[in-house]
Amino acid sequence: MKLTTLGASREVGRSAFLLEIDNKKLILDYGVQIREPMKWPLHVNPKEVDGIILSHAHLDHSGGVPSFYVSNEIKTYCTKPTAQISNLLIDDFINLSNDVRKQYLPYQHQELERMQENVVEIGMNSEFNIGDVKINFINAGHMPGSVSIIIEGEGKRVVYTGDINSSDQNLVKGADTKYGEVDLLITEATYGVNDHPDREEVEEEFVSFAKDITERGGTLLVPAFAVGRSQEIACVLESHNFSLPVAMDGMALKTNQILLENLEFLGDSSLFKSMINGLTEAKNWKQRKELMNTPGVIIVPAGMMVGGLSSYYKGNIAMNEKNAISLVSYQAEGTPGRTLLEKKMIRVNGKLKKIKGKFEHFNFSSHSGSKQLFEMIDGIKGSPTIVAVHAEEEQATSFAKKVQKDYGYDAIAPELGDKIII
Repeated sequence: MKLTTLGASREVGRSAFLLEIDNKKLILDYGVQIREPMKWPLHVNPKEVDGIILSHAHLDHSGGVPSFYVSNEIKTYCTKPTAQISNLLIDDFINLSNDVRKQYLPYQHQELERMQENVVEIGMNSEFNIGDVKINFINAGHMPGSVSIIIEGEGKRVVYTGDINSSDQNLVKGADTKYGEVDLLITEATYGVNDHPDREEVEEEFVSFAKDITERGGTLLVPAFAVGRSQEIACVLESHNFSLPVAMDGMALKTNQILLENLEFLGDSSLFKSMINGLTEAKNWKQRKELMNTPGVIIVPAGMMVGGLSSYYKGNIAMNEKNAISLVSYQAEGTPGRTLLEKKMIRVNGKLKKIKGKFEHFNFSSHSGSKQLFEMIDGIKGSPTIVAVHAEEEQATSFAKKVQKDYGYDAIAPELGDKIII
């Protein structure tokens, strides 16, 4: 059995792995790193691939998959929400790259269509086979439809966590981490040596901040990922009986419709439906201008402020001292969100400017913190090789060293292109 790291090696983004097991070559995720310059996973000959398995829909895990369909027919296995949401995200990614960024992509809409035609939808806690390899999907707790992938072949057991969150959120239940016997664990380590603050406290602080801004006549802009985080933030406000208008815009609205078709994948479907019923949907420019001059909360993609309607709203809202911006998502290096986080500056008409409104960052992470990751490892049986991925270099290497020191397991923070043989 051999694992090749095609991406997400000492970096966050372009998650992609090639697992060779029981005479099958399986791709586990194949994402894109959206920053300047854009980065893709290492190439794999599509004709040699026996199946693609997607953990979830976010572009850093799914955004490269259509490149396998330029001249090939390969099955892609994922949950129904992942199939629908990845189609939405990748379609928007193609349009944005063609029309706005003027960037080359290794595929276009016809390859995305071919990918969707070859999707095999798999239910949660369901098993399927690719040849003699047995595969099982279990809840990863990261976003609706996200899974950890358990793979069995050659008498060995592999677990790929995907992006994982052991804590319950309003939108999804916490991950199932009862993996049992494991020979190879490929785990995200985004926060390998950092813990998150108490979730209830974060929610209360966020709602308090939102009330403070809006009750004095201001508008709070919340840039958030269109999938998962936008809906989670709206549900937080709904669960705390926030009384002023909550608006949502952009692709998050399309995501809402998909989730309404997949309520069985949600943690609290009643809360979600209640949130939807009270939501203001921004659908035209007149309405957007009105919202920016109305006390309330506007939730809008993109979470790292790379494109999306957050780029439109930010200049109008952040330069007014009665308003505020709250970041609620991870901010990758090189993104406008990271610049705002570190420098309190945004780009307006091509120039970096200090914001005049208030700014706060709230840690609404949908990833497990260090404590949860080690609790996951505590529950593993056997003596696995542990591969730490989806983490910036310091997090990945420190996590691997701590695993070796505390557990005695063989733990690796691989570099791009490394091959691990079990």
